[in-house]
Amino acid sequence: MEFFLRVIADTNDTVLKEVRIRGGASMMKLHEHIFTEFGLNPGEMASFYYSNANWDQGDELPMFAMDDNMPSMDGTSVEQFFSDTKNGLYVYNFLDMNIFYLEVVKTEEEEGFEDFVVLSSVGELPETAQDTPSATSSKDPGEMTEAELNALYGLDDLDSGALPKEDDEQEDDPYGYDY
Repeated sequence: MEFFLRVIADTNDTVLKEVRIRGGASMMKLHEHIFTEFGLNPGEMASFYYSNANWDQGDELPMFAMDDNMPSMDGTSVEQFFSDTKNGLYVYNFLDMNIFYLEVVKTEEEEGFEDFVVLSSVGELPETAQDTPSATSSKDPGEMTEAELNALYGLDDLDSGALPKEDDEQEDDPYGYDY
């Protein structure tokens, strides 16, 4: 059986891909295809979630099982995942929270030759901070300048006048620490 899915990115712009995948493929394979096709950086954690027509988040299907009785992406096929619902959620990179809505458009009994095919594509994901050279740099923070560190941690927008000056009097600390 083949599943025709619409994968919609949760962005302000319209970004979606319609894909075809074999029902016997693992959800791990679907995960790998989604982050690759949308141009996301590999190596981040992700989960699928069962959902309903209102896109309510249901039970999680994690990448890896924490115990023997727990389901995982490797042990769950696309057909098993979508057996009770036509909707699912996919969250990639829990820090950036790239959220995608998955919808089964149709299924066909006969399978094609390819395991996975992108049928149509609309839009591109906007660039994020992880795509900028300063964030992907492997430079040791100990070797960075103060300006680079401030830019990396988003501190370059702070108002320098809000910080106390060195000659300002500090309140006495009851524990005797000098500031």
